[in-house]
Amino acid sequence: MKSAPPDSIILRARRHGLCAEFEKNLKQRCAWKAGEKLLIGLSGGADSTALLLLAAVLAQRDKKTFAINAVYVHHHLRIAADREVTHCANLCQQLGIAFSAVDVHPTRGKSGLAADARRLRHAALADCAVKSDSKWILLAHHSDDVLETLLMRIGRGAGNRGLTTIPWVRRSAPKSSIQVARPLLSITRAQIEEFCRHCEVAWCDDASNSNVKSARGLLRDQIVPTLRERWPGIAHHALLASEAARSGEWALKQIASLEGWTNSKIPRKLLKSRGPELSAALLANALRQRSIPISLRMIRQVVAAACDRTVRPRFFHEEGVRISLNARELSISLGE
Repeated sequence: MKSAPPDSIILRARRHGLCAEFEKNLKQRCAWKAGEKLLIGLSGGADSTALLLLAAVLAQRDKKTFAINAVYVHHHLRIAADREVTHCANLCQQLGIAFSAVDVHPTRGKSGLAADARRLRHAALADCAVKSDSKWILLAHHSDDVLETLLMRIGRGAGNRGLTTIPWVRRSAPKSSIQVARPLLSITRAQIEEFCRHCEVAWCDDASNSNVKSARGLLRDQIVPTLRERWPGIAHHALLASEAARSGEWALKQIASLEGWTNSKIPRKLLKSRGPELSAALLANALRQRSIPISLRMIRQVVAAACDRTVRPRFFHEEGVRISLNARELSISLGE
């Protein structure tokens, strides 16, 4: 599809209902304040194209206060990426938006190629935000992404923290002043594509997204469409479930801190009073706060032992972590 003239694109975008939802999400869910610079992570797909147009409407309406920049991160993993860079550059030139492409070269390390590509992409966007004096990086994740991520994590046996999936906003790094926001999370892929068609703007399709050999591709191509036929609002419900899990994780963190679950020694009577299910959740949360890597399987095994009637000492080991259990308490030590 050939894109409409730039003035026509912005006018059509401004008249669409997604503009109000985007601005509401950006201000209320992400806490963006008018005048703060925005950097758009642009891939050329329908989702990031819609994000660019929505941000452009906001910037044009208040152009004396702030501007936006768009960045394409080139991973050099697909031949089609060169075409996407050209498409993004042309679209930004049409709209009068500053554009740049950044090259990264991911490798297959311990975490895998996709994880390294994601790490380098986020680092590149953060670096561009610093250079452009942008306080915000906007990414185009939407509710279908939440649904797919939630289903994958359930399939892999995720605990409460894993079910939190994609946050509305987070810092680009622990001590960074740059925020990474996703103001399209309440919007579905179908709504995004309808918006782009309404604006008469073209986008690039990444064929790898529908590759059924990958978990996400299988979900997107075969499983989610079937689920949506049965439950049309399933993507929105997945977002609500993810937000509920995030609230639960926050509550667990408060309880764990108040009751001393982050200590190296935890009274066994405390675990028994909370029961095995809640104790496992609290202990998992407390260990994450201390950056102690123990699997959920091991945590559940330890908690089950702490809540039984056996008084003889028992010991558990995993990845350099030693947990000892006696009649009175559970003790956690490292490097033994």
